[in-house]
Amino acid sequence: MKIIERLKIDKTESCGSRSPLIIMLSAIRKIRECDEGVEILLNDYDWLLSLKYILQMNDMKLRIEEKGKEDNFLKIEVLMDCN
Repeated sequence: MKIIERLKIDKTESCGSRSPLIIMLSAIRKIRECDEGVEILLNDYDWLLSLKYILQMNDMKLRIEEKGKEDNFLKIEVLMDCN
């Protein structure tokens, strides 16, 4: 598994012109091969639920694996679903 991008999105710092979901989707769209993935640390569970919903609704062939916690952030990996 090759992590092509790592993101850390903090709900206390997420303000400005770009939403956390747009930041995550921009990174996820770079996944091109079965052995590539994006690692995301986030501390707002609603963002994870929204991301799952967006991937499902857009029929994106990606899956999300929850990898536990790191520094009070939920760690997930978004991977291409090649099965």
